Amino acid sequence: MTWIESISRETATGYLERLYRAYQRPNRTIANIYRAHSLRPHTLEGHTTLYRAVLGHADNQLPLWYLEAVGLYVSVLNQCTYCIDHHTHAGGLAYPGEPEAWSAMTDALLNDRTDDVFKGKELALLGYARNLTLDPASLTAASIDALREAGASDGEILEVNQVAGYFAYANRVVLGLGVTLDGEVHAEQAEIPF
Repeated sequence: MTWIESISRETATGYLERLYRAYQRPNRTIANIYRAHSLRPHTLEGHTTLYRAVLGHADNQLPLWYLEAVGLYVSVLNQCTYCIDHHTHAGGLAYPGEPEAWSAMTDALLNDRTDDVFKGKELALLGYARNLTLDPASLTAASIDALREAGASDGEILEVNQVAGYFAYANRVVLGLGVTLDGEVHAEQAEIPF
């Protein structure tokens, strides 16, 4: 699951046990990326707080499926298969349209061909996320002006910036600690033990 020691849900005590209970999936399992934090539970709490604030907060203006697409794209660019698996799946659950449309989007993101499917503001913001991931020092005030010209508000630019920044962090947790998918089951695929 990770290259470092991690504490299972079954053996967790105290603060970590409380966090695991709070952050468990509906099937009562803990994601391996969360277990990677188990030796320093305060970092698990910080990780989860950041994740919830930038990706799933009700005050975001961009739809969740699009923010998931941004996160998936950043994970593709960082070659983080763990996050690719999770967010290909999660984005599909959040996407309100036909599954085939989400499949076409993920194919474009996985193959770095965003202009095959995305247009206008969505494409421009994905380009920004790409630059922010691969060459952040290349960004200038003119980069932000171009996003505005494509129809993005400053708040939407901030949302994409924060999602890209969060995924850069999560990808480095996964890749730097050897977090794998071993033993993970997506919440809706597992039986909930009672």
